[in-house]
Amino acid sequence: MSGFSPEDAMAMERRHILEGEQRVAVQEARVKELIEKGYNWIVPQSNEVLRILRDSLELSRERLRYLERRYRNAPKAGPD
Repeated sequence: MSGFSPEDAMAMERRHILEGEQRVAVQEARVKELIEKGYNWIVPQSNEVLRILRDSLELSRERLRYLERRYRNAPKAGPD
């Protein structure tokens, strides 16, 4: 796992999820603002960016679920 402990990998994935949720929220606000201002010509592209961000967020959530299942009952590494 690239030198990361399971705990480090899960913590990193949780950060990715938080950052992804923030990006989705920002993009949702941008799309709403574009619609309100009548920039309908750019809305399809903005929605495509939003879809990609949501897909990426879901991949991070899936990765975290995978890590949690894989390491849920794994013995903790103790001091050497």
